[in-house]
Amino acid sequence: MEIALLRRKPAGAAGTSSQGSEPALHTPVLEQELRECLAEMRHNQMLFDLETEPELIDQRVFEYQAIQCRYRYLQRRARAMGLRAIL
Repeated sequence: MEIALLRRKPAGAAGTSSQGSEPALHTPVLEQELRECLAEMRHNQMLFDLETEPELIDQRVFEYQAIQCRYRYLQRRARAMGLRAIL
């Protein structure tokens, strides 16, 4: 799954033409963090599917919840910066 974060140009920005509705690519570091987080989610899900020991299944569940918390945090940061995801 590919993600590209885009920033919308402010409506009243100086030098913005009426045809300038095309958003510009922005924040490669945040984009990379989101990509890594999604990869961790997929990897954790794969390991969860292979796990047979009850204690280790619990571990995978807790790890997944921690990864989800980080992903939600990164999404909030992206939204606060006016970014949206293109999948």
